[in-house]
Amino acid sequence: MINSLLCVIVIDYWLVVLLQTKVYIMKLCVIVPAKDEGLVIAKTLENLLEAKVPPEDIFVIDDGSSDGTGVIAKSYGVNVLRNEVNIGKAESITLIVSSFDLTSHYELIALMDADTKVDSEYFVNICQSFTKDEKVVVVCGHTKSAEHNWLTSYRAVSYFISHFVYKMGQHKMGVITVAPGCSTTYRSSIFLDLKWDSDTLVEDMDVTVQVHRKKLGKIAYQEKSVVYTQDPKTLKDYIKQMYRWNVGTWQVLRKYSVLTGFKKIDWEYKLLIGEGMIFSIIYVLLPLWLILFTKVTLLIILLELSFSFVVAAIVAIIEKRKDLLFVFPLFILMRYLDCVLMLYSFWNVIIRRKSILTWFSADRYTHSTERSKT
Repeated sequence: MINSLLCVIVIDYWLVVLLQTKVYIMKLCVIVPAKDEGLVIAKTLENLLEAKVPPEDIFVIDDGSSDGTGVIAKSYGVNVLRNEVNIGKAESITLIVSSFDLTSHYELIALMDADTKVDSEYFVNICQSFTKDEKVVVVCGHTKSAEHNWLTSYRAVSYFISHFVYKMGQHKMGVITVAPGCSTTYRSSIFLDLKWDSDTLVEDMDVTVQVHRKKLGKIAYQEKSVVYTQDPKTLKDYIKQMYRWNVGTWQVLRKYSVLTGFKKIDWEYKLLIGEGMIFSIIYVLLPLWLILFTKVTLLIILLELSFSFVVAAIVAIIEKRKDLLFVFPLFILMRYLDCVLMLYSFWNVIIRRKSILTWFSADRYTHSTERSKT
């Protein structure tokens, strides 16, 4: 009994030592799909190297870039595979995995967007999630918006609510609906069971549903693995990105017959979509409510503004971002826009049955300040 206890103590001690020295206890590689990311790819690769990922374990797929993205990546000593013609993110991921036979050489395959920066402990905590539970096959990190302007401030609050309210709850219930493409790691043992198709605009949600459908294992959320992503800086780019995300969501739900399914993950999707549709319809009709019920509607708008301020203040304190306090009055207008885009995408994909496969990526930009904790 004493010997067994001593063994446990020794094992725990060395596990802590390994984690503190950032020696990853599982063989891990990072894939960075990139097209015309010359403005940001250097910072992303520098960040990965600072997070103690060896250059030989970083794989960049240059998907037909015309701005020297691949050349910049090669200067950092990482593996680079170039597509002379753009084939899309989903097919690029499949290509680089097969070209380097990554599933045979690594236990974990992490996906990272070319505009992201990870916390210094990101991969340490990711590995910890896998080692704690052998049934876990996918781990998604905690996405945050890098500070830039009022749009990224709004997105920062949206991310916080999404993770604090939804992602944590979904993690506990085993019904995570989206493992984001910018911050998700897979066990290589299931990677070839996933089909990275380009028939939807959201490959990350597509493969997330596949994991549930094929019963490949658990999808976990690791709150401590923080990744900072670059969000749209202009309203035009924001609208295009949100429309793509909404269109992709409806495409995935239709592709896998989620709305008529009866599995636990289907019910979670139905709950989220139902809530979103009801809220969107009510919100979009605000002008009508103002005409019919002026006083009541104005009171509701005032309450909504007050709620926005409270939420913004809480997130500002937690995230240590004062910028959130100055833009909260715009949040109600952004929510109105989000609702319009959700209903418009529903009309085009579900009602009109339009085939929309045009990919959109927001223009990249440099930050005057970096909020990453690396």
